[in-house]
Amino acid sequence: MSWHYSVAKFVVGAVLRPATGWRVWGRELVPRSGGLIIASNHISFWDPPLIGAVLPREVHFLAKEELFSNPVFGALIRSYNAIPIRRGMVDLSGMARAVETLRRGGALMLFPEGTRMRDGKLHPARPGVGMMAVNAGVPVVPCYISGSDRPGRWLLRQARVRLSFGAPRTWRELAGPQGDLAPGRALYQRVGDAVMAEVARLRTEQTDKASRGAA
Repeated sequence: MSWHYSVAKFVVGAVLRPATGWRVWGRELVPRSGGLIIASNHISFWDPPLIGAVLPREVHFLAKEELFSNPVFGALIRSYNAIPIRRGMVDLSGMARAVETLRRGGALMLFPEGTRMRDGKLHPARPGVGMMAVNAGVPVVPCYISGSDRPGRWLLRQARVRLSFGAPRTWRELAGPQGDLAPGRALYQRVGDAVMAEVARLRTEQTDKASRGAA
């Protein structure tokens, strides 16, 4: 982990941990090295820094190309592993850079639903997460985050951020024994759907822990 990333991670964690009262489960399941996709639901712009702050390793992430139009801000987020990608279209160049990052052994944070879901519900995956997992040949760690969309209630302790991570799964495990394994949209979508099923399972487990008073 680079020194400036380590410093930023420490500072973000020092601020957000007491502010959010976060609880984290399954962090020990995240591999410390090797190419890896962290696939999470997305309900708030706080999700990337929160997930990045609790992960035990340096992570890369995709950011919309418009954020790089400002030279200063663009250079800043690029220094913290942001990969530019064009929204509203299939950006093959951006995806190729992300796949190359994974092949080099980097960890990539992805939101399979493709954008922030303001209703807080889980939505179907887009095929991008499956495409990257298959083409890079890396496992996927599912993540479910809750409470990040209620920052106004954090300090009052009326809401708490909770993050749950699952065990890494290969794309073949996610695709299942049935169906064609030839690379293509059908396979990518099947993998993406399985990833979201894992995220939904983590949501159920997190809800059960909350009901038992464990959160």
